[in-house]
Amino acid sequence: MSPLSSLSGVFRCLPNILPTHWRRRRGSLGPPQVFLSLMFMSVLGTKGYERTIEEMKAYLGHKLGWDTPDKAPSASALCQARRKLDAKQCRDVMAQVYRLCTTARTHASVNYTGLRLQAIDGTKLALPAYRCMQKHFGCPTHGAGKEQLGPQASLVVLWDVGANQPVDWRLGRYRESERALGQDLFASLKPGDLLIADRGIPSRRIITQLSELRADFLMRIACGGLHIYSEIVPFLTQASNDVVIPFRLLGNSEAVPLRLLRFHLPDGSAAIFLTSLIDQQRHPYHELVALYTQRWRIETAFRELKLWHGLERFHARHVDGIAQEVCAMMVFQLFASELEARARHHHQLTIDPKNSVGGNPSPTAPPPFRLNRRIVADCVVSLLHAGTKGDGEIQKAFDYALFRLWRYRQQPRPGRSFPRQRKSSPRGWKGRGTKGKGRP
Repeated sequence: MSPLSSLSGVFRCLPNILPTHWRRRRGSLGPPQVFLSLMFMSVLGTKGYERTIEEMKAYLGHKLGWDTPDKAPSASALCQARRKLDAKQCRDVMAQVYRLCTTARTHASVNYTGLRLQAIDGTKLALPAYRCMQKHFGCPTHGAGKEQLGPQASLVVLWDVGANQPVDWRLGRYRESERALGQDLFASLKPGDLLIADRGIPSRRIITQLSELRADFLMRIACGGLHIYSEIVPFLTQASNDVVIPFRLLGNSEAVPLRLLRFHLPDGSAAIFLTSLIDQQRHPYHELVALYTQRWRIETAFRELKLWHGLERFHARHVDGIAQEVCAMMVFQLFASELEARARHHHQLTIDPKNSVGGNPSPTAPPPFRLNRRIVADCVVSLLHAGTKGDGEIQKAFDYALFRLWRYRQQPRPGRSFPRQRKSSPRGWKGRGTKGKGRP
């Protein structure tokens, strides 16, 4: 039996960790109840307002004061209450939960020479085809006058690779680039962080900002077209694959040393990486190239959100509702990372110390096993339900989750490759089941 003291407060009861100023609202559908409804409706399975209210009465009725039928809200009341919950309040909830989920960061599954690995990336979200969505987020185009009816939004996430959890996120218009939306996320970085980014993120302004924050970075950069930096042009013609160059920052007359790496891909092309880790003895070439592959964890997270948790199956008919449902899924990912880290720590699922660099797990060493993320999500749902019934029930649910995750652990097979394939419906029109005056 695992001691109850090892459990995090986030699994006890979600309303208890919400900001205190949220509890001053009158009525049975204040911000805490609305956010819990979003968790039940979006993350824990695709369902409508009426079914969400019924399930919440069954599991949380005594906590929310919905014990009698006259106190339980209707589906229309929940729809109207969502209008009062803005995106900033949702981000406050995520920040509150993030501060409590410390186990995943303390027992990170991977880091590099003491640096905390952070990845940043973006994706496009297909939205319901309401006029307010089209006006606010915009639509993809295929030339002038050929706009599609389906609006889309840009989502950029800063992801803690070692803890496998989101740090912060931003939602913007379809035409806003990952680089522009990611500017606000860099404020969460600090000394000791290592940012891993793909070709859509780097710019001279961002490199300057990261240098001012004293955060290290490893980013793939474009080596052709208009986005090429003048400092790397001589490197493209050199035979060496690992050189240190002077790089000019914005507003600074003195250049700073940065390191360029070239890696030849199987298709014959070359990937160019720019990093602030210039010590070639401490950070060997092959270690950094392997380190970049850890960025793929954020791509896996996007896949889980879209395929398993229905990230693109939105219920909202207004702009703030999209941010509400995105935030609910991010909070769920925090819960999942906390449970996964506690399961690894309980079963001592750590990387072999002999495969470590400087006493820390090396990202180049393949993990001996991994936990089934689908089962992790199912166990989080059970823990959230058990957390409303007392310490005895949550203890049983936690012990069973540890047993189940260990029993169905998976052994990674090296050398397997899966090309990218579209697994969701094509982007564009996302029809709704009912008609409304918001429809075009």
